Amino acid sequence: MKSVKTSKDTIVEFESSPERVRQIMESVGSRIGNVVYHKRSNGELRRHSYRLGVKNPKHGKVPSGNGNRKADDRGRDLITIYSTNDVVRGKDGNITGRGMYRRIPLDGVVRVVAGGKVYEIQRDGLVV
Repeated sequence: MKSVKTSKDTIVEFESSPERVRQIMESVGSRIGNVVYHKRSNGELRRHSYRLGVKNPKHGKVPSGNGNRKADDRGRDLITIYSTNDVVRGKDGNITGRGMYRRIPLDGVVRVVAGGKVYEIQRDGLVV
């Protein structure tokens, strides 16, 4: 991995590993960060504002699984985030709140804003 600082708050990284991208995304802590990534299924570019460590949200369904989500995510190069963009609607169709869990593919991440720094991840074949 090669890293170049292009301005005061922008860092461009070349061919970063999924673990390095995870480290950058987790550096946001309990604050809000932003991520731009390509979906694995169709390559669509997606953007999310996110938080980590949300345990019991008022809106949105908590992910189910075997109870060891971090181990499952690491094995598949994913990270589970709480997206603050998604609108949650009630049974009547009215908006009841915001927030939904999402799983982000670390190998598709092209930009992360965490802790006031912008990380541009340059990869072959992936362009913002």
